Amino acid sequence: MEVGVITNPNSRKNRGRPDRAKALQDIIGEFGEVYETRSPESIKPLLRKFLRGNVRYWVSDGGDGALHWMLRYGLEVLQEDEFKDGDFALPLALPTNGGTIDFVAKNVGVKGNAESILRHLRNKLANGGEFETVELETMMVHGIQITEDGEREFETIGFASAVGGIGQRFFSKYYEVENRGPRDIARVVAKAGASYLLNKTPFKKSAFVSDEIRNYAPELFRPHKARVTLDGRELPFSDMGGINVGSLSINLGNVMHFFTPADVPGQLGVIVGNPDPWLMFANLPRMYMAKSMVGASIEDAPCKELVVEAIGDELLAPVVDGEYYENVKKVTFKVGPKVRIPKVNAKTSISKVN
Repeated sequence: MEVGVITNPNSRKNRGRPDRAKALQDIIGEFGEVYETRSPESIKPLLRKFLRGNVRYWVSDGGDGALHWMLRYGLEVLQEDEFKDGDFALPLALPTNGGTIDFVAKNVGVKGNAESILRHLRNKLANGGEFETVELETMMVHGIQITEDGEREFETIGFASAVGGIGQRFFSKYYEVENRGPRDIARVVAKAGASYLLNKTPFKKSAFVSDEIRNYAPELFRPHKARVTLDGRELPFSDMGGINVGSLSINLGNVMHFFTPADVPGQLGVIVGNPDPWLMFANLPRMYMAKSMVGASIEDAPCKELVVEAIGDELLAPVVDGEYYENVKKVTFKVGPKVRIPKVNAKTSISKVN
């Protein structure tokens, strides 16, 4: 077995497809095995099996969150006694398209849905071929959560995080939509703009204006109180309109681009500050053109370590690769290990499997 596929039936693209695992198994055939995981906790036993069987390709069938949990638990399993002293390492991790954003696949140039990617992979393996691989830097994330039993430390791996402020609240608004896509990204931006402008007029108290529209922008732009430190330098303000960090550049539906400094090896990209909403809207063309944002109250820059600590009544709820980590008191981001991704372009023409 050279390919291990983990499919998440709870992901947006797999809901209502009870035969999903069987369909993918029919595609990969004798070259791999497909497993269905209904919770993150069910992933670890499969990864142990993959490591014991020297499975070369780990494929995640889901969104960016599916890849996130596969890599996080893969690193945890590698620290277990059975594997930490042996010749074990993370294999080739292969994301598939069809999730909410698929920013890792888009960054690398992985093209095609899970079905076409697996067909392409099977064809290549059947003919003894190899794929070009791309090394992506990750972030190591170390946090402290507040639980009913007190403080609990956690560690994970990721590529991008909206830690607090507008970025984190943007995702919360975006994820309220059941079937999400690029149009919904633009819709959230437009709705925020309309709400902000409306609140600057006498019509904001009109009975014809819903509370949802009236409160949309104030809620989205509400600052988060936090102590932020960049490479040992504490920022001189604590009202944070946005705290965001990534280990690679991100393309949100070809509408907005972020973290371009992270494309330089050995550094993260960070966007932090408390910009006026007008400044955010003024930077929209720069976001579209993949340029760093500018303004006296914005830091869009490289860094090697970001430390964020909640100091107000509101704890942090960072979104890491689309996955929420709630009730976080403090979180640290550093440059993490590299992950190898095979550059599978399944939209190219492929010959029949021999």
